[in-house]
Amino acid sequence: MSKHGRHRALPRHKKKRAYQLPVIAVSATGLVAAGMFVVVRPTQAEVIKPFIDSTAMATISDSSSEVKAVDRNARLIVEEIDIEPSENVTEDPNVAAGTDFVTKEGVNGRARVTYSVVSVDGKEVSRTEVSRTVLEEPVSADVTKGTGKPEVISSELSAVAKGVGDPEGNRAYAKVFIAQEYGWGETQYTCLEKLWKRESNWRTLAKNRSSGAYGIPQALPGRKMGKTGSDWKTNPITQIKWGAGYIKGRYGTPCKAWDHSERKNWY
Repeated sequence: MSKHGRHRALPRHKKKRAYQLPVIAVSATGLVAAGMFVVVRPTQAEVIKPFIDSTAMATISDSSSEVKAVDRNARLIVEEIDIEPSENVTEDPNVAAGTDFVTKEGVNGRARVTYSVVSVDGKEVSRTEVSRTVLEEPVSADVTKGTGKPEVISSELSAVAKGVGDPEGNRAYAKVFIAQEYGWGETQYTCLEKLWKRESNWRTLAKNRSSGAYGIPQALPGRKMGKTGSDWKTNPITQIKWGAGYIKGRYGTPCKAWDHSERKNWY
């Protein structure tokens, strides 16, 4: 109790009040009543319903229907592949710089390789090597790389060309020529020297009485050398050029031609 007396207790169950609001309303007859007060109590029908955008929902539905499942597949496969041969390079000052020759062809090797392959919708998207087993080792190629000055090589070839005619001069020219033209070094020249010594002893006018083979390389018949020069009967340079080309085309190298001659007694 205060000095002003007892506090009045609030009603235990206070009733909800209905509020009177001023409105402007249009009657069914078109008359306007202003300044009137009405009691507003929302009914069930007057409750605002949530707005639903049916167009947007249709769009979302259409978009989601276009999503497709992705088929991703991973598997192991085994294949046999070639192994590229390496190259053994020999520098030769008797060959002009910028000129390279393959004096012995390389041979591919073989390997069995296991790959992990990933595919998406049937298309390969990645391949990773898992293991490799070498079945055949590759055989390296031999390459001659020229390091000489072209003007020096040209001068040397011109110089030795002046000494042809006798066996010694013919050999000197052949050594420089085959190095420059085919990249055949000392080893191949040694084989060529033995081969043509057996055939003609390096003589320009050598002729086999029984077969008719002619010249330093013993061409059969001799007129074959006419493709290189019309002076094939008397010019050792023409004969050497033709003979080296014949060996290159038929055997690959003078040493292979020499091996054949050793076995067959002809080449």
